Amino acid sequence: MRALKLVLLILALVPVTWLSAPKPPRPRDPAIHLVDLMPSLQGSLPQMGALRLAGAWQIVGRHRRLGTLSGLAQTSSGFVAVGDRGNVLWFTRPDRPGPWLARFDRLIRLDWRKHRFPTDAEAVAVDPASGDLTVAYEDLPELEVYSHDLVRRRSIPLPVLAEWPDNQGPEAMARLADGRTLIVGETYSGWLDRTRHPGLIFRAAPQPYEEPARFELVMPPGYRPCELAQIPDGRLLVLGRHFGLTGFRSVIAAFTPQQVRPGAKVTPHVIAQIDDPRIRDNYEGMTVTREADGSQVVWLVSDSNEMVWAQRTLLLKLRIGPEAR
Repeated sequence: MRALKLVLLILALVPVTWLSAPKPPRPRDPAIHLVDLMPSLQGSLPQMGALRLAGAWQIVGRHRRLGTLSGLAQTSSGFVAVGDRGNVLWFTRPDRPGPWLARFDRLIRLDWRKHRFPTDAEAVAVDPASGDLTVAYEDLPELEVYSHDLVRRRSIPLPVLAEWPDNQGPEAMARLADGRTLIVGETYSGWLDRTRHPGLIFRAAPQPYEEPARFELVMPPGYRPCELAQIPDGRLLVLGRHFGLTGFRSVIAAFTPQQVRPGAKVTPHVIAQIDDPRIRDNYEGMTVTREADGSQVVWLVSDSNEMVWAQRTLLLKLRIGPEAR
């Protein structure tokens, strides 16, 4: 009886709006659609340095986990984005003819609260041969590798990741054309300098318990790294994020693979800034494509943190101009 009274008391304290709220749709049927933002921007396109805005869309869906996308990578049919709640969004390129297709999925097919499985995915890389996904998590000292259909999973324990504080772990990851894998943490390398971030260099795809070489990535003051990508001409791009009283700001900076070596302090040079209030948001995912005409394009996706009243899930297409060299 005491237990029943306790349950009734708790229910009485729960807001009625919560009790009467409709259940969210099934993850596999979120009714996702795309809103083209370019018509509203054509009068005066945002200026952002050496990158030119070539496309801007808002991804809209009824499932709240849709708005937590933190990592972006290419697939054979388009893109895949991973999120902070164990979710995955597969979608085709919105700049191609035909209908835009999107499918919501989960990285895990079990009750993560019961099995204590990680869900805060921050970066993803796709093996072009097998389609397997390698995912880095915020508070996990290992990488998780999933088959292309998400049916199989294996872990790559990396004790070195345990050195980074909770909620400031591996935020950016990239597999380079020379075979190396780079991982950069959101945490700082030192207590006093708020620009240096720890980076790891793996000789190839990370192996269980491998001890990588180390370097430091020096970001512009106030910005933290949140994604890495290599563009077809060989250079590396880092996406930086800043949050202040007026909201989010983003920068994209470039450096060369030759700069990344054991013990190095790498200071990339900024090639673009995103501070126009019409398109700025919490951009965390980035990948790069080569277009049919030979041009290079940067794709960004933002994480709305489930705060749909204040943030959006935006997808940007940014063309790299010759001045970016």
